[in-house]
Parts: sequence; C-alpha cells; structure tokens
Amino acid sequence: MSNESTETVAVLNTTSAVGIGVCFALASAALFALPTLERQGFAFETAFWMVSAVELLAAFGIAYFVLNLHEERG
Repeated sequence: MSNESTETVAVLNTTSAVGIGVCFALASAALFALPTLERQGFAFETAFWMVSAVELLAAFGIAYFVLNLHEERG
C-alpha cells in the first residue's frame, strides 16, 4: 500500500463564506432602505424598484457563493 491518498477532500472556501455573509448583510439592510429612500425624495415606485434590484443582486450573489462554497482538493 502507498501512503498517498487518492481521495479528494471538500474544503470550505472562506471567500465564498464571507461573500455569503456580505450579501446577506446587504439584503438585510435593503429591507429597511425603502422609507429612507422615500425621505430622501424618491417616489415610492422608484425607491421600490431600487430596493428590488439590490435584493435581486444579493440573491444572485448568494446563489453564486453557495455553488462555490466547497473546493475539491486531492
């Protein structure tokens, strides 16, 4: 028998873990941004679509980082 292992090991990608956290924080902050944007003078519809765009980007970011959460090392 050889001492070398041929099995691949899944290792946590810390960059993806941090990315998930950042996207989650951004999405959480965007939930409370609608009244703030309205106070800044934006119409409700404009503010709503701005918050919706941020939420959509955060969702795509979380999906991307989840798919790259583990690296294969052998």
